[in-house]
Amino acid sequence: MKLLALSSSGPLPSAALFADGALVYEALGQGGKTHSETLMPLVEQALSAAGLAPNQADVFAVDIGPGSFTGVRIGVCAANAMAMAKERPVVGVSSLRALLHGLEGPACALLDCRNGNGYAMVLGGSGEILLAESAVVVAELLPTVPAGTLFIGDGAALYREKILQAVAGAHFCEDNAVTAAKVGRCALGEKGEREVMPLYLRPSQAERLWREKRP
Repeated sequence: MKLLALSSSGPLPSAALFADGALVYEALGQGGKTHSETLMPLVEQALSAAGLAPNQADVFAVDIGPGSFTGVRIGVCAANAMAMAKERPVVGVSSLRALLHGLEGPACALLDCRNGNGYAMVLGGSGEILLAESAVVVAELLPTVPAGTLFIGDGAALYREKILQAVAGAHFCEDNAVTAAKVGRCALGEKGEREVMPLYLRPSQAERLWREKRP
């Protein structure tokens, strides 16, 4: 089975191809261009490296967020369009689940969304979900996280000092990026759907500003 995975919720988009459960190739974006300019060329790069055409993918997977509102929308639309055109299923994977996949608990995926806010998901020591994907205030989240938790994500790097002060025995992953390879590994074995939707856990900045201006 060949799986094509996309990720565009973070600063740099990526595309990855898996064959029979193994990562064949991952194409990583560079800075300087928008996600809309770079995502599909990355898809073509990953497919070309494996000697495949888009219609040879058996299933598609995509990072549905949370993350950049525009980036998530671009990735989800691209994956849905390819899946529909080829009549193949698509698997939606949250960026937080992708980060946590394969980690032993307790673990916390934490993504920054500015001004002390974040997106988080927390697993207990046996891998049970203590907190499903949620929008959080970081200062309010940390006292609820178990001691000895492994933190991952750009929010973990940004709030490292605060985490160390609030969570006894906290430690950190070095690879904090949400990538297509992580999304693909999380999607392996899933049946998929005809279409997936973005996971928006809080209003966009434009929506918040519009609400604030309403009388």
